[in-house]
Amino acid sequence: MPNIFHKKLPNITTMQNFKSISILFLLLIIAFPAYSQYARRYGSYNSRGDNYHFGYISGGVGYTSLQSQVPDLVPKGYVGGLVGLGYEFRNRGLWLSVGAQFSLHNSKAEMEGFRFDQSGYDTQGKEVTLHYSIDEKDQQNWAFIDIPILIGYYFHGFHIGAGPKIGYAVSSKVKSEGTYTLSATNELYGIEFSDMPQHGYTTYDFKNTSNANLYPLVSIVGEVGYDVLSSVETRSLICNILKVSFYFEYGLNNLVKPVSTNRRVEINPNDATDIKVNPYLAAGMTQSHRVVPFLTGLKITYLIGGSRSARAGGYHKGCHCYNN
Repeated sequence: MPNIFHKKLPNITTMQNFKSISILFLLLIIAFPAYSQYARRYGSYNSRGDNYHFGYISGGVGYTSLQSQVPDLVPKGYVGGLVGLGYEFRNRGLWLSVGAQFSLHNSKAEMEGFRFDQSGYDTQGKEVTLHYSIDEKDQQNWAFIDIPILIGYYFHGFHIGAGPKIGYAVSSKVKSEGTYTLSATNELYGIEFSDMPQHGYTTYDFKNTSNANLYPLVSIVGEVGYDVLSSVETRSLICNILKVSFYFEYGLNNLVKPVSTNRRVEINPNDATDIKVNPYLAAGMTQSHRVVPFLTGLKITYLIGGSRSARAGGYHKGCHCYNN
């Protein structure tokens, strides 16, 4: 059986910087003066108005991918989505919501083909230099529990808002799949042996699943859309709002933790033809690399609620909150 030596790779320290969190607080600080100006135009900011309280349930689907600063990694988008529930407050054009949601981020990545050499022995026990040429495609399937907070404005049926979201990964599966070709050079003959299956020099398939080590993800989220029930006439004191929105979220911090030891390729010490190619984001990240996910798509939110001070009356369109 061929025998080879493991190739030791350098240790890399792990760190993470969350300075971008401060950006989220700045967004909220900027938002309140903007609302004050809006309130002075359309009504006194301190004047009494109805407070509207809603519970909501939401769902969305869209396109998700990665933005990366990783050499030789080309991200490819895929389908992602979310479901959530929470609370929304409304008063005089201002809305504020907080909730919990479950989100899926799926993406793919093509890796630049690479080759590396390793000392070993052939089937006849002679020392050779083994050559591994690897072609790899990775797939990421990540699930998060999120806490989004949005603040914004509404005008009759139209709405716009943005805010911070923090997400904690509950699943971080990454898969690698591809082929590797094994060849060898014998210094005595000065030639490279390849395409010799009887000696193990041929092409092999590989497939492997690992877990990436992820930081909590801080994102900026936003939506803009329309309440499709706002033109429906009703006498009900209960407000039913159905928001159809364009939704986006973009990560602000590096999501994937660096690894302390590069484990991109692991070779069976007793069989040079048996190697394990680990997904890059599970085994190859360094401190200088950065990966952030993003998602854009369609979001539908159903809200039900109202105001305790509202009174029954004639027909009105949509929610009473549009009249305040």
